[in-house]
Amino acid sequence: MEYTEKVLSEETLFKGQIIDLAVQQVALPNGQTASREIVYHHGAVGIIPITADNRILLVRQWRAPMQRETLEIPAGKIDPGEKNLDQVALRELNEETGLTTQKLVHVTDFFSSPGFSNELMTLYYTDTLTPVTHKRSLDDDEFLNVEKLTLEEAQAAVADGLICDAKTIMALYYWQLQAK
Repeated sequence: MEYTEKVLSEETLFKGQIIDLAVQQVALPNGQTASREIVYHHGAVGIIPITADNRILLVRQWRAPMQRETLEIPAGKIDPGEKNLDQVALRELNEETGLTTQKLVHVTDFFSSPGFSNELMTLYYTDTLTPVTHKRSLDDDEFLNVEKLTLEEAQAAVADGLICDAKTIMALYYWQLQAK
């Protein structure tokens, strides 16, 4: 069976700083038509930073869509035109933790929610952290604290719902596999 849908038309409903929202009319493989609501996003990077004492650095921050605090790996969006994702990862690591690394390992790329968004997340790992000479400032609307957790503490935070995003849960699974 052919699964490809043909886009018949697309209307942009919103253009924002982080996302654009569009509605597509598509022809389905069976000849019928349907609407698709699409969120376009420039993509993002996430870093799994493991300290010398085998703890993960996580960022505690408020997340407006969920109206609560979360613990997440350091991460940030790719700005339009940015191509060197290693540099984006190093920028976010610096900005959110005040650290850098000479050993940045690409783990994987994944779509955060392919049912409605094209956001592609690139995930990196490092276990060689050093303080930066010049720490970048947080974004004007960014407020966070860095916390160091053991794998067991992080797993408990997942069970408690404090760690609840896919990138961080995936990061914990990857870290756990590295420890074996």
